[in-house]
Amino acid sequence: MKFIGTLLVGLASLIACGVGRLFPSNPTSSGTTQSATCVEPQQVVTRRIEFDPEPANSANDTQSDHAIASDAGQTEDSESLATLKRKVDLLEQGEKFLAGVDCYTATLAKQEMVGTELLDEQTMQLKCRQKPFSVYLVWTAGDTGREVIYVEGENDGKMIAHDGGWKARLPAFNLDPNCRLAMRDARYPVTSAGFAALTTMMLELHREDVAKNSGLASCRAEEDQTFDGRPCTVFTTEYSSQASSPTYRKSITYIDNEWKLPVHSKHFEWPATGKNGDNANPDDSTLIESYSFTDVDLECPLSESDFDRDNSDYRFR
Repeated sequence: MKFIGTLLVGLASLIACGVGRLFPSNPTSSGTTQSATCVEPQQVVTRRIEFDPEPANSANDTQSDHAIASDAGQTEDSESLATLKRKVDLLEQGEKFLAGVDCYTATLAKQEMVGTELLDEQTMQLKCRQKPFSVYLVWTAGDTGREVIYVEGENDGKMIAHDGGWKARLPAFNLDPNCRLAMRDARYPVTSAGFAALTTMMLELHREDVAKNSGLASCRAEEDQTFDGRPCTVFTTEYSSQASSPTYRKSITYIDNEWKLPVHSKHFEWPATGKNGDNANPDDSTLIESYSFTDVDLECPLSESDFDRDNSDYRFR
């Protein structure tokens, strides 16, 4: 019996050490730790700790993420600036091209914000002579039948005009192109009609953007687009804040691939405070200018009679 008791005590010690291999350093039910003779569980714990992954250095990782984001942002800014410079380059080529065009005709469609109201689209037939700058317009939609003639250096710098509809039967009148009556439904005077003024306005704006090298949210180009059946490149330019661009928030411009002229351009303002803030597409409510030139003929021969109020095809009285 004494032998059996000794054997049982020995087996209990072996079992205790075996259990210690599975559950190292755990307190026993009596509150005492396992015997110091069972040191292998302590070594197992050490080995387990060595194989546990080290905690990530969150500060270093955060700095790395910021550096990657910063590099990506700088790359995007650089690409946008390069795209804007390309737009400027094309417009400059268009300006030079237009200087070699004596005259042209086109259908001009425009929609503008005047005061606080976005007016309905107006469509007109345009005749334009480069030198001396001369414009003839007749409305085909909007104030249908309205006609305007302006010739630089003639008529004391005034335009000749008459309204459409029944008012076309009234005598024509002379107006300063910049007076309130002449500008009642236009953002710009008749002296700014045509490709030249639009191109110049866009060049002045974007040259300033390039010089500032700041305030641009994005500028991207879409190749292989068309407008009025002609191949174009579409540039979409967006600004980061109203401080960097007080008037314009965004512009979309179709530049003809051959002529390098802006054949279609839409410009958007900033949403008014407390208005359109939740609008998923603010373009729907912030359009302030839209211009398109279709049926463009850059080789149409025009003569003095095309800018003469006595032309029998016109209705000036």
